[in-house]
Amino acid sequence: MSIPCTSPKSQRGAVLFVALVFMVLITLLGLTAAASSVLQERMTGGLRNSQLSLMGAETTVRGVEWMIWNRSNIGNNKLQCGATGGSDTCYSVSNVTGSSLVSTKVGAFRAQQGWPSSTSGDGATTLSTSLTSLTGNQVSATLAQQPRYIIEDLGVVLPPGSSTSGGGGGRLPINSGGSQNQTLSAFRITSRSTGGNQGSVAAVESYFVALPPSF
Repeated sequence: MSIPCTSPKSQRGAVLFVALVFMVLITLLGLTAAASSVLQERMTGGLRNSQLSLMGAETTVRGVEWMIWNRSNIGNNKLQCGATGGSDTCYSVSNVTGSSLVSTKVGAFRAQQGWPSSTSGDGATTLSTSLTSLTGNQVSATLAQQPRYIIEDLGVVLPPGSSTSGGGGGRLPINSGGSQNQTLSAFRITSRSTGGNQGSVAAVESYFVALPPSF
């Protein structure tokens, strides 16, 4: 008994085409996932960098407030302020009239964007404690640049009803009875700090009241 032979059917490549389509889809999904992962990593790094710059500026402000408060209670070591910044980079508004260094250096420092390529003429000074080379088991990051700050002496704090010259009570009482009076001055502290790199810069201002400085 003979078995009839049939000719093989021609191959059309449908399986290969479907496989190629699925490979393309899987490749696109993989590339999309990788791009999304890189984007999220960059966003996380940017947020961390922004937080570092803010913490650096806040730390600088708190350190300067402590310095002002500490030195205001030492008679022979009070803060040195003046029209050109004095030895403590403290600009006295009351000693300046018209177009002054306060309106140029201080204004430029407060309004500048980013971190300047050169800080030699910005009228500010750096924080004494280094924040760019922190070490230890609890340290996870350091700042790219040392934070900078300026201090402005805004003058005597005047209670309601007093004149700008101090008349009508230009001194604030130490105690509730008002038997002992003490002159207090208001200071504005402006600090600027980078994060882990100079891509993020934060500025913080603080108004602080302490004993008047020396001139």
